[in-house]
Amino acid sequence: MAILRSGPGAHASIGGFLARVALVVSATTLACSQPESDAPPPEAAPPQGVHGFAPAAVGGTPSVVTLAPTSGGALAASPGGAIGGGDPPTIDQLGLVFTPTTLIARVGEAVVFTNSETLVHNVRLTFTDTDSTVFDVETDPGDRAEFVFDAAGGYDVSCDHHPGMRAFIYATDAEWTVFADNSGAFVVPDVPPGAYTLAVWSVDPALRQAREIRVEGPSTEVELQRP
Repeated sequence: MAILRSGPGAHASIGGFLARVALVVSATTLACSQPESDAPPPEAAPPQGVHGFAPAAVGGTPSVVTLAPTSGGALAASPGGAIGGGDPPTIDQLGLVFTPTTLIARVGEAVVFTNSETLVHNVRLTFTDTDSTVFDVETDPGDRAEFVFDAAGGYDVSCDHHPGMRAFIYATDAEWTVFADNSGAFVVPDVPPGAYTLAVWSVDPALRQAREIRVEGPSTEVELQRP
C-alpha cells in the first residue's frame, strides 16, 4: 500500500524533484532552439566509367555513344549478345509491343525476331540514314526470323499490320556502345585507361559529333556539344 508522507523532509524531496524536472525541460528547450547546421550535404560520388551528356532523344529515339581505342584493340563484349557464341539478341512481338524497344547489335551479328502471340505480325527494318527498307518479313504466330546487320547505324523497327508497334536497333562496330537516356545522360562502364575516340550518333545528323578523350582513372567526365 502506498504511503503519503508529510512534513519538512517530504517538502524537501518534492522541491528537489521539481528542480530536476525544470532542469530537464530547460535543456530540451535549448536543444530544440539551436539553429540547424548550414553545412552543405555531402556530394554524390561521380559515376564510374566514361560519363557525360549527349544530345537528348529526338522524336523518342535516344542518342548513341560509342567508344573505340585510338590504337585499335579487341572487340568488347556485345550488350546484345556475343559474336561467335551465346544466344543471339532477340526482339519479341507480344501484346502489340516489340520487346525490348531498344537494342544494340553488332555488325555481322544476327538479331532474331519472334512472334509469341496469336496475331499475324510483320517486321520491317528501315535504315534511318537513307530511309530505305533493308528487311521486310511476315511473322505468323510462333514464327522466327533473323537478320544480319552489315552496316553500322540506326534502324527503325515497325510492324505493317500494327503501326503503333515501334522499336529501334543500333548496329555497331565499336568496342563500347551505350544508349543515352532521354535527357542525354550516359555512362560507359569498365573502360581501361588509354586513348579513345568517343562518337555520338543521333537520328538528327546535325547533332552527331566525335572527339578524342583520355581515360586515366575510374571516372572520366566528357563535355559534349548540346543544342
